[in-house]
Amino acid sequence: MNQASRLMVRPPRPPGVDTLHYTPRSGLQAIREPGHRRMVASVLASGLVDRMIARTEGFEPPVDIQQARVDAEQLEAEFAAYGVTVPAATTRHITLMRALMVPIADDALALALDRVWVYTTHTDDVCCHDPAEAEAIMRAGMLTAPPGSSPNTRFIQHMFNEIAPFCEPTFLAVYKTFFYQAISGVLMEAEFTPQTSDDVDSDYVRIFNGFSQFWFTSLQFTDPCLDACSQRAFWSAALSPCVTFLNDINDVLSFYKEAVHGGDFVAGRIYRRSVKENLPYLAVYREILESGLTAYRRVLALADDEQRRHLDRYMQAFIHWHFRSPRYGWQKIYPGLTPIHV
Repeated sequence: MNQASRLMVRPPRPPGVDTLHYTPRSGLQAIREPGHRRMVASVLASGLVDRMIARTEGFEPPVDIQQARVDAEQLEAEFAAYGVTVPAATTRHITLMRALMVPIADDALALALDRVWVYTTHTDDVCCHDPAEAEAIMRAGMLTAPPGSSPNTRFIQHMFNEIAPFCEPTFLAVYKTFFYQAISGVLMEAEFTPQTSDDVDSDYVRIFNGFSQFWFTSLQFTDPCLDACSQRAFWSAALSPCVTFLNDINDVLSFYKEAVHGGDFVAGRIYRRSVKENLPYLAVYREILESGLTAYRRVLALADDEQRRHLDRYMQAFIHWHFRSPRYGWQKIYPGLTPIHV
């Protein structure tokens, strides 16, 4: 596609931090459980979410909306051909997420990476609620026997085949390892008890699950300065705070969406730690938020000047996308937050 013909859009800025403050009348009625509603309200009233919005107020990266839209349409056709059902909203939200966080000029590579991001998100959603499917995916990907008949396993093989021409074979092997490691983490997480008192819920399981290494190393496709093979020392040092950043910031920016769902809220790390350690939900939220921001600073400190601008955009865009994507519902809490769409 001719680069000059692209629709490069700067996401609309919020109307100003002063207009975004939470009020008790906004959005809480969507949370059915009164106890969960009170926990969410305590965080919103603290101003911590307002300050996170303020962090990205000046964030205005150009986004290739046209490329994301074309990719979303092609992926929807592929899903239908493979017999897998991926919500159209998921496809649109995640292609936009990739365009914000990992800008790619090459159309074929952009599509290959969008395919990976969208389907991995879908796989995570499916496996979190269906351990049997997680087991089937693990067997198909990690054993020498031919892949099973699951449409999910066939599409996962397809998505890795399509990204393979764009990366060095060793990186592809590592990339696949991160994917299947996360699936095994889903299986361990499925053993958590609803009472939050079990020993399964540990930092090891939380880090093992979440696809964070998988998501962050996608940056190697953006620029040679972040190439996974030539910059292996950087990635070896940085992956620990990278994982912490994605895990922690996802937790603190997903809690409203999860509370509306209900079941996802009680499975979430903030809620489980609050109950298990008999701590106020707000106190745990504050601790995890600070941990994520500390990891943000650590990632940038490990990078050189050339790497830093890509890493900073990636992490800023991750925060920005959570607030602007309809997937997380923040417009119900802050109506002044303009959503961005594909």
